Amino acid sequence: MTPVRALAAACALALALAGCSDDREAPPAPVRKPGLRWEQFPDVPMPPGWKTLPGEEHVAIAIGNGAVRRLDVALVAPPGRTELQPPEAMTRYVGTVLNVSGWTRDGDGRASDLTQRWRKGGESLLVEAERDGGLVVLRYSLSGTP
Repeated sequence: MTPVRALAAACALALALAGCSDDREAPPAPVRKPGLRWEQFPDVPMPPGWKTLPGEEHVAIAIGNGAVRRLDVALVAPPGRTELQPPEAMTRYVGTVLNVSGWTRDGDGRASDLTQRWRKGGESLLVEAERDGGLVVLRYSLSGTP
């Protein structure tokens, strides 16, 4: 083999090993947020204008037409609501809304309590309020079966 052919063969081999071949592959499928299906929880309404808290993992998924549901979501108040306090958020966006949606509060306490447990059928919903970065965060965690 001549030196030119040897060099060409070495370059072709290097390109193939480096993945720089001319083969065209299909682009990867777009990544979807797995498990965030809030619309499957109409009885746990999200406060208007609130968004999921960035940097956290969120799960809202129902399987078997709602026979199995899992919800672990942290929602943050809109940036324009810096004056909102956790007790007020629990009173306005949790207690009243869950009562109307058929949930019953476990135990005694005030509507402004920062930790509340609710029941509906065989499900238990824990809701907690806190401040994070100057805004109120509501954390929802659902367990059990409907």
